[in-house]
Amino acid sequence: MLGWEYPPHVTGGLAPATAGIVRGLLAAGHEVQLIVANAEGAAGAPHLTVHGVLGEPAPGGYEGVGDALYGMFGAVERYAVAASAIARTVRFDVIHAHDWLTAPAAMRIAAEHRTPWVLHVHATEFDRAGEHGNEGVMAVERAAVHSASVVIAVSAYTRDIVIRRYGADPSRVHVVHNSVDREAPWLADEDDDTPHRPMVLFLGRVTFQKGPDYFVEAARLVLQHEPEVLFVVAGEGDMRGRLMQHVAGLELGKSILFTGFVSPDDAARLLASADVFVMPSVSEPFGIAALEALRAGTPVILDRGAGVTEVARDVLLVDFWNVRQMADRILAALTYPTLRRELSARGRASVEKWSWERAGARITELYAPLLAGSR
Repeated sequence: MLGWEYPPHVTGGLAPATAGIVRGLLAAGHEVQLIVANAEGAAGAPHLTVHGVLGEPAPGGYEGVGDALYGMFGAVERYAVAASAIARTVRFDVIHAHDWLTAPAAMRIAAEHRTPWVLHVHATEFDRAGEHGNEGVMAVERAAVHSASVVIAVSAYTRDIVIRRYGADPSRVHVVHNSVDREAPWLADEDDDTPHRPMVLFLGRVTFQKGPDYFVEAARLVLQHEPEVLFVVAGEGDMRGRLMQHVAGLELGKSILFTGFVSPDDAARLLASADVFVMPSVSEPFGIAALEALRAGTPVILDRGAGVTEVARDVLLVDFWNVRQMADRILAALTYPTLRRELSARGRASVEKWSWERAGARITELYAPLLAGSR
């Protein structure tokens, strides 16, 4: 398996998704040779070997803009060279690659070993940068979806983009939804009645794709009615500085806080302690954080187009651009305890239907014809 990020190195949803998929495949009886940019601190497991190839933290938080893109392409090429060298030393039957970052390595290894490969699409350049994405990245994505033996999309939403934008053969593009680690402990006390300032949380990269500017504008409207509410923007990204200046200009710095990057443990604490979680993404292929919030019993507000809505039903839906509608949903969740309790209970129950083991079983089904054909 070719991955870019892997815990404890986390900058977004790709690392926990890769870890979850590995867990599901191990549960299905596979042996996994995982090649990642940086394996320092990665936990081992029976039948799992983790190889780090760059010897440095992988560049993360790429959004398709800025000078950092050149460094990203260089890292992708170095990863491909190193991964292909490791592939010559291990036995494998199928290559499973995640996103464009590892696709060049997969294509190189597949050609050298004449081995089938699977492209797992977690996000596309159209998600990250809209209509004005980087042509180089789109070229890699286009080549990958046509080269791969099978394409896995994390949602029907993403499957449609891969087919419509890149002309992928629909018969080779399959949906396997992400999941959440249901066994991970949460730190919140369900019976804690200590008075606290109501908190509304945004957790994710502070970038165009995730819609943090819409969250801030909805916060401004809510604060006109409920000035005691605390809004937290947790995450790092190229929009953070500009949004902080905007909030300062509104004189709302004490009500809208920017934390910067948060560790997975701190993210879990925030999700469990929030009164409402909001994901106003402009384009959201999936959104694992929403499932994590539901599992913590936190009411969730999502853009109605987000991929996670295909599995998360017990949520409040909005159009990301409709900040008045978003503010009204936030106020409703904060104002009506019965609604909040209902969303919390039903959200927790809905997550019990999903597991990484289930995802691993479905991926195993997709492997079967590839493995049969390679023998």
